[in-house]
Formats: sequence, C-alpha cells, structure tokens
Amino acid sequence: MANPVTFRMWVPNRHGRADLHLRSPQITTFSVVHISISEATALDTAELLPPRPGLGQTFTTVFGDAAITLQNVAVRQGAVDFRVFVDWDSPLDLVADITIFDPPEEIIIGE
Repeated sequence: MANPVTFRMWVPNRHGRADLHLRSPQITTFSVVHISISEATALDTAELLPPRPGLGQTFTTVFGDAAITLQNVAVRQGAVDFRVFVDWDSPLDLVADITIFDPPEEIIIGE
C-alpha cells in the first residue's frame, strides 16, 4: 500500500452552503478520501508558524462556536467534491484537511 497523501485547503469567507472541490491526479474513482473541516483564522506576521519546505501556512484552526458540517463527499477520477455548511451569522474562514488513500482492501454490502 502506498503512503496516504494529505492536502490542506484554506477556504476564506464562507457562510451557509459551500460546494468545494479538490483536483489531483492522485485521486482515482476508487480512492478512499477522508476530510476534516475546521474554523480557521489568519495569523499576522508576528505569529506565523515556522516555515517548512513547501508549506507556507499563514493560518491556524480555531475551536469556535459555529456549527460547521461536512456533507456529500463524492470521489471521481482526478477530484473529490464535498459540501460544507457554515451555520453562523457572518462568513468564516475554514480549513479542510483532505487525505487520499489507496482503494479499500475489500468491498462489503451493508444491510
């Protein structure tokens, strides 16, 4: 099994329903994709996280009071589509962590 690949997506100013998409050639029709969604806040330059090669993260997650839900995750060749719903009076910044795994070891039929 290959190592999973994770992307971190900054999604600014969302309120209500938002349909989001990540395109990557590493995603196949049979990939397993896990997504987490969190409220986020931008950092000013005095608070920036230590730089890492290829990672210019200028935000951090926040455990806020807003209800943020992830809905309708659908994998297709080369992309994953997903919906988030932000139940808050004003737009919020979000961050989505998206991990792509190999196809499942086995397919089972639920009852």
